[in-house]
Amino acid sequence: MTIKELIQNCIERHLPFFCYRRPSHPIRFGIQTSPLEAHEQPVNLDKVHGYVVAPFSASAPYYLIKEDVTVDIEHPQLTEDDLPDLSVTAELKGKDSKDIDRVSYTKKVAEAIEKIKEGALNKVVYSHTEHIDGAYIENAVQIFSKLSAAYPQAYIAMVNLPGNGLWMCATPELLLYRNGQDLQTIALAGTRRIQVDGTPWDEKNKEEQQIVERYIVNTLRQHCTSINVTPVTTTRAGHLEHLLTRIGMKMPVGQSAENLLKALHPTPAVCGTPKQESYEAILAQEGYDREFYSGFLGHISDENHFALYVNLRCMKLTPKGTTLYAGGGITADSDPLTEWEETKMKLETLKRFLN
Repeated sequence: MTIKELIQNCIERHLPFFCYRRPSHPIRFGIQTSPLEAHEQPVNLDKVHGYVVAPFSASAPYYLIKEDVTVDIEHPQLTEDDLPDLSVTAELKGKDSKDIDRVSYTKKVAEAIEKIKEGALNKVVYSHTEHIDGAYIENAVQIFSKLSAAYPQAYIAMVNLPGNGLWMCATPELLLYRNGQDLQTIALAGTRRIQVDGTPWDEKNKEEQQIVERYIVNTLRQHCTSINVTPVTTTRAGHLEHLLTRIGMKMPVGQSAENLLKALHPTPAVCGTPKQESYEAILAQEGYDREFYSGFLGHISDENHFALYVNLRCMKLTPKGTTLYAGGGITADSDPLTEWEETKMKLETLKRFLN
């Protein structure tokens, strides 16, 4: 089988699989030959091995895909007889979201700005979806290839969760990387189209990035040592650019990375600050289930080596069509219409990979 035929067979047979590419790394592809099982959060980084896909909501289950079959992406020497059929175990859950219009979204943003000015929040991230009818799932390999070419410095992933759709992302946001006692993360916020003339960032975006950085550094101080923060730089992701700070630290011997993960997720880049208040505002005001959008995903080789990324620039593909996700950080300096236009800009960037 070709790689396209293999992936279509896996989708049709409801086989869980992951296919991802870390920046400057080769593609890795693994298939689980048994039905997918849901696990209660939190993710125990000291015990689980495999590819983890966790939702935004802390109360929803996460999934762990085992690498029962490793696939050579260049020479997938598998036949249909090598793949079991799990179709009787999978039923697509009815989680289609209803797209929001400009008036409704900007009203929510305006209300959030008032809460921030009253002191109830510092920042909150509101998102919305756009659903497009069509059998785009048949073009999964082409979409993955286009994302990989357009985002060489992003984490590209395609993950099949039978019953929950085929998810793809091209995320620029590292949540947590561990190699032994060395840890890395980033503070990423602010979005605009690429500026070729060196135009300075506006104060709203700079403050948004600083909120994210301050929260992450303060969180790390409770769990790690030797924290090193780089100066803020501009990083590109396709046609967009963001403000970025890289953060390195040490995990003390005997400390569990699970506690750090619980403290970091969801980050202010996808939730807001204070964390609990912004999280509750999202659940109350967004009006849809984010599912795995703004959750995290990645491969856990063992307790001392893993790379987890925030599931951004993502889409969910099902036989019914494709759902795209985008959000924006709201601060006291936000403008509701500008926030709407930022989310639409992110959605338009994703939509061009469907054709």
